[in-house]
Amino acid sequence: MPSGNDRRGTSDTAERRGRRGRRDVLKLLGAAGAVGLAGCSGNGDGDDGTTTGSASRSVGGTYVSASSVDAQSLNWLTIADATSGSFVTATLDGIWAIKPNREIFPLWGDYSTDDGRVYEIELRDNLEWGAGYGQMTADDWVYMIENVFQARPNWSGYPNANDWFRTNPESGEREPIPVEQTGERTFEIRLFEVDPSLPFKPILWRQQCIPRGILEKYVEDRDAEGLQQDEELNTLAYTGNLGPYTYDSWERSARYTVTRNEDYYLREAEDVPDRFAEAPYFDQQTTRVISEESTRLGALESGEVDSSGIPPDKANRFENLPNVDVNVTSQPFLRMIVYNMRANGWEPFRSKAVRRALGFAVNKESVVQNVLRGYADVAQTMQPKWSEWYDDSRVEEFGVGDRYGPEATRTRLESALSDTEYAYDGERLVDGDGEQVTLSIYYDSGQPTEGTIAEFVAQEFGENAGIDVQPEAVSSSTFQSNYVQTSAPEGTDPEWTAGVFNGGPRDVATSAEPWDMSINLQFNTYPFTPASSKGFFEPRGGINYYGYYPEEDISALYEEASATTDEERRRELFGEAFGLISEEQPFGFLAMPSSVTGYAEDVRGYGEEFNTGWDSQTWYFA
Repeated sequence: MPSGNDRRGTSDTAERRGRRGRRDVLKLLGAAGAVGLAGCSGNGDGDDGTTTGSASRSVGGTYVSASSVDAQSLNWLTIADATSGSFVTATLDGIWAIKPNREIFPLWGDYSTDDGRVYEIELRDNLEWGAGYGQMTADDWVYMIENVFQARPNWSGYPNANDWFRTNPESGEREPIPVEQTGERTFEIRLFEVDPSLPFKPILWRQQCIPRGILEKYVEDRDAEGLQQDEELNTLAYTGNLGPYTYDSWERSARYTVTRNEDYYLREAEDVPDRFAEAPYFDQQTTRVISEESTRLGALESGEVDSSGIPPDKANRFENLPNVDVNVTSQPFLRMIVYNMRANGWEPFRSKAVRRALGFAVNKESVVQNVLRGYADVAQTMQPKWSEWYDDSRVEEFGVGDRYGPEATRTRLESALSDTEYAYDGERLVDGDGEQVTLSIYYDSGQPTEGTIAEFVAQEFGENAGIDVQPEAVSSSTFQSNYVQTSAPEGTDPEWTAGVFNGGPRDVATSAEPWDMSINLQFNTYPFTPASSKGFFEPRGGINYYGYYPEEDISALYEEASATTDEERRRELFGEAFGLISEEQPFGFLAMPSSVTGYAEDVRGYGEEFNTGWDSQTWYFA
């Protein structure tokens, strides 16, 4: 049964509703925009959280979801993948959530600010760690930020450490953001410049914490290995009453189970909707890892699992099933070709002219209509077209209309490679030895749709660019460990390191295995706070495993946009940034897919708007 708005092939702008946000931060930001589509309504509560109490809910049952991939780790300091994050978040809420109407929803704490530069964070008074670590205090946060997030070098390998540094206008240097404990449950973040969007960025949105008592065992000696192997971190023993569920078991590559937390702190909160009074409403939650697509979908159809993602080419079949509701929503992740510009990739990818030429090689409309069956929009830059920050007049288009095809590709590629050993020999692009250029493209072995995209890209590169592309299937865990994690050779001391996914300069740090292109990972475009994607475009960005060094200072535009309280100026700056990104073509932008999820007919609580899972602890069985 279909549920949700039809997101196939639409590029309509989202409805925008001006609101006065909590503590006046949205006033500093200007008119806030709802990121969901106009006219959306969910099958759960209103997004203001005030319309429905808990009377219609009852606690019971085991909610079973299906995932194509397993988590990498439960130690959130070392992860960057969505599956691992979802496993941990079931037991650790984080500081606050963001509702679909772009309002902050306090979880562990709330914030206040008078000027958008100094933020005071206040924690609730009923937050308790597990494993005997006592009450969560501001000291836990300040110690973690200063000794782990802001440590130089980044000894822990925390992938988002760069977010805790800003350019100090007085020195012109990137420096740690000052933080200071101001009370047992309060601390301040003192930015160098105004940033009214700070609460909406991943630096605080759902930010989690670790007890000082665990971290201080490893800080003095900068013992990264000990921290990564810590048993309490890897079994979530420290989570106490801080999340809706507690860790039960994890059978690698099989299932992950959490059990209802009888001491969940939000049940005592007076500033939350009534439906949180008995949350969560499932006795257990289990994620089954089912790598084979047909088995995974069969489990959804038969009722063995209560939810699963549905590939676009299978959506119509499930829309006609009486026991499954198909929910189609906007989502923030971008489908693209990632080029390896490190020393173990194809060196010409470092050339903007080469990347631009290859942008003409793939028919994006065919990807959207024929592979993704219309459940997507064509992508041209690092922001969806429905975002309020997207400016058509700035974005350069590739892979559509007359900006697609063999002539458009080959003439530009030949010119871009004119001063190299590469040249055309008839229809083939050959190297200095006269051998056709052969490149790899990796995709997730558990995702047949990815395989179809990889095959299509290979066909398009062959026909339009004369490059032989070989699709290679690899599991998600293998790809992350052997192709995404980068490091310098043993015995080499790199000039800098930005964590496990960016182990140093691209000529020094590489992945364990060579690769040329991949479509395994989708990148978050952060429609709430676009500047949060800044790290993708910085040489020292924590997720820059592909070694991209931009010609233009894109991150400076992001920082300037974050610091202005003039909404029109912010739109101009983001528009300029996304225009530069489309010009530089750091990735082969393909599509912004919709999220297509199937739910058992008795599951209630999810909505039909972007970020629908913000209150998943109140979902229930009807």
